[in-house]
Amino acid sequence: MHKTVLFLSFATALFSEGVVVPDDYLISNDEKLSYVYSDEHSVLMPDMKNYQEEILKGYEREYGFKLDEKLYMGLASHNNQIANGFSTQFPFNSQLFYGAGSGMVDYFCTTSWLKTLVIHETAHNFQLNPKENELSRISYKVLGHTPFAMLGVLPLFPFPNVTESSFVLEGNAVMNESRYGNGGRLFSGYALAEVVALAKAGEITPELMYNSTLQFPYGEKFYLVGGFFHQFLVEKYGVEKVNGYFKTYATQPFPFFTNWMFEAQYGKNFEVLLAEFVEEVKRNHKEFKVTEGKVIATSQIFTPLNVDENEIYTLVSDRKSSPKILKFQKKDKVRSFDKGSWSVGELFKYKGDYYTQSSAKVSPTKIKMGLFDKNKYLLEGTASKIIQGFKPDGKMVYMDVLKSIENPHIYVDGEFYTQSHSSVYLDTKGDLYYFKQEGEKRILYKNKTALFDYEGHYGFVTDVDEAGIVYFIASSEHGSTAYRFVDGKTQRVTQGDDVIEFKVINENEVLVVTIGAEGYAYKVITLDSRRVEFIAPYNQTVNGALENGTLQKTNFGGSSEPLASKPYSPLTQLHYSYLNQALSYGSYEGFGIDLQANFSDPLMQNSLSAILSYNKKRVIGGLRYDNVAHQLEFGGAVYGVNHSEDVFQTNDEREYGYETYLRLPFLAKGYWRADSTLSYTKAYDNIYREPLSLSLNLLHRKQYGLSKYANELNALSLFASSDRSNSMVGASYTFKHDLPLQSFIGVKGSYLKSDEVERFSEKGIEISDGFSDLQSDVATLNMPSITGTHYAKEAKTLEASLSTVFDGSLYAYSFPLSLQRESLYAKQRLYDIDFTDSENKQYNETTVGVELDLLFLHNNTIPLNIEWIYNTDVRDKEQFRVLFGGSF
Repeated sequence: MHKTVLFLSFATALFSEGVVVPDDYLISNDEKLSYVYSDEHSVLMPDMKNYQEEILKGYEREYGFKLDEKLYMGLASHNNQIANGFSTQFPFNSQLFYGAGSGMVDYFCTTSWLKTLVIHETAHNFQLNPKENELSRISYKVLGHTPFAMLGVLPLFPFPNVTESSFVLEGNAVMNESRYGNGGRLFSGYALAEVVALAKAGEITPELMYNSTLQFPYGEKFYLVGGFFHQFLVEKYGVEKVNGYFKTYATQPFPFFTNWMFEAQYGKNFEVLLAEFVEEVKRNHKEFKVTEGKVIATSQIFTPLNVDENEIYTLVSDRKSSPKILKFQKKDKVRSFDKGSWSVGELFKYKGDYYTQSSAKVSPTKIKMGLFDKNKYLLEGTASKIIQGFKPDGKMVYMDVLKSIENPHIYVDGEFYTQSHSSVYLDTKGDLYYFKQEGEKRILYKNKTALFDYEGHYGFVTDVDEAGIVYFIASSEHGSTAYRFVDGKTQRVTQGDDVIEFKVINENEVLVVTIGAEGYAYKVITLDSRRVEFIAPYNQTVNGALENGTLQKTNFGGSSEPLASKPYSPLTQLHYSYLNQALSYGSYEGFGIDLQANFSDPLMQNSLSAILSYNKKRVIGGLRYDNVAHQLEFGGAVYGVNHSEDVFQTNDEREYGYETYLRLPFLAKGYWRADSTLSYTKAYDNIYREPLSLSLNLLHRKQYGLSKYANELNALSLFASSDRSNSMVGASYTFKHDLPLQSFIGVKGSYLKSDEVERFSEKGIEISDGFSDLQSDVATLNMPSITGTHYAKEAKTLEASLSTVFDGSLYAYSFPLSLQRESLYAKQRLYDIDFTDSENKQYNETTVGVELDLLFLHNNTIPLNIEWIYNTDVRDKEQFRVLFGGSF
């Protein structure tokens, strides 16, 4: 007999963890805008609100509509030191800013991190908000903030624009961020070099741009190639036409037809316009030069080079395995690699050890920036600092994270030094070199003395030689290149337009990093003094820029009147968000449907859900509440059950169920995580069982870049449970490690023991096929090949697994499904189960499967598992399963 199970779900779950670590917040409400922020940011909020209101007015005109509901904006506290931000329509029309982005000033080419976030993320809110067809408007009123729903066989899209590719969404936002006198990535020579290299290599195609791919330049293409593509559209059609595209796209009740919408908006479809863009890039940059030199290494990531007396060093990676330190000896010109588990970031050598400038959890309630070692432990004294370097006397030069929330504030050994609009380079004498931005003018400083200036927003110092000659990276006409400042003049010293980093080896040779269509290359080149050009850096311009002096001159923090506010309470800020659903099918349960009405708060710190679940076996209605606003997390659920009269199990199941839990994450440091959970469960699918359980989970996990599985994993779980005077204990340990060629090996063992076992009163270790998804019981063993529920006194398992990942991909532009990658896996699991003191059974279960990473609507990765399970010791010896959501 075969059992086939097919799961198909389209559900949008609330964040399982909060989007901010627990902290105290304030909330300021008005009719159109609601601001949630911590007290240390109070001084910024009045000016930020005024600035955002001006941005909103401009966007209302250009996008062609007003947001149809209040915009929630959150500014995360100082304990969330992340260089990022996001905008979403789920669970509300909202955005959240993290304030630690000034360390990326060279990449973004902006003068203000917060202004960049306001401009960029607010553009996303306008892109995703419109509902220009009746079906979307009606479904939004009924279903709320859900991206997708089904009415019978009719698909509903309350927010039709969520199906648009990130290439269009992020590209449009990057174009807009570069228009407000704040710089932006369209001024970046790095970005232009990447776009030109990809165009010349034939890598800018609808299939590769429209889909989320696992090849260089990965997600960066959405922002950089997409940004220049939208600038191309602005030059042809104007800003209002380009921003108005999203209102046109939202006229689709079934939003899958980008070509038709481009045709309606521009008179040409996406494929034609993208091809024209590529041809224009190649035509305008036909003189683009690729740097020739000796390649000593390649990488799929880029972090700045650093240097000491003897070596040049940086971090390199293939994005699938652990990163490596590339060390190049300047005297012998010999390279070497040190393998480790460093976080990606700029590499520094301090007192003989290597650290990377990064951001990570240092406790369950704090995410900090600073220098981290290869075990991801924070170097003492570097917390809340973006390190720039060390003076010869050991004094630290850094950007203070809290003070630099708008633009970099440079400190030397705890004392404020100056503001900058670039990274800071320290020479061997301890002198500081950096750029400041005044309008379109970029000014190079040595300490506090201005040396020279040029027109542009892209530029940072990379080296100063023994003669005091300053080398810096800036724009060329076709990309990015290296210059030097000597005798009061600037000289171009590299011929390539792909040079993004530069370090002097000796008088005649330098080590450069170049960007190409396949990644980054580290090359040794010879400087030819005969080919040095006396030329100023090229100034890239952006069409569609706004001439708004008020916006350009706005400085956050100048207002003396704070916003009217009150303490933020997650519980009182609960609002209805959306309705989601899941479809399922089981050979025993038949077709089923789950509905869940969700309530949340703007910071997603607590959620309330009303649940209805139906299949032919039972109907369940319930409520669930979860709260992650504090370090001690808590929640609970209550369910009522109506059993079908023709199902035998009705006599063995309750008409209700409930559970409650307390969860305390007490370790979050380095690669370690640990938590303890106290829970009480009275499950709806039992009639007697009601365990009180205490569990402990200890996890050490490393997963690098885009690796499909954990590269290293050690996980230990312990529990003790009491159920009606019966005591149960258990433990499990999982080990996994990567092998060459994207292969992974794993071993898992578990042991569970109960003082008593009684099948009819449901005492003992519960053994089931593991498909119960509404309530959990730690004293349960999952055995996929078994049928029904059984109880045991003692159970032991041992599992060995092997998997191999392949990067075979098949991307489609006009079809909603693409193949991103795949893996083959095999598992062998042995069970040794004492059902009673006198009844022992052993089982040998083999699982072989393939997991396909499918892209649905170009952006959403859905793992599809097709697996065969074989167990000669059970009734259904062979089983075939199709699972959406991953199994291995």
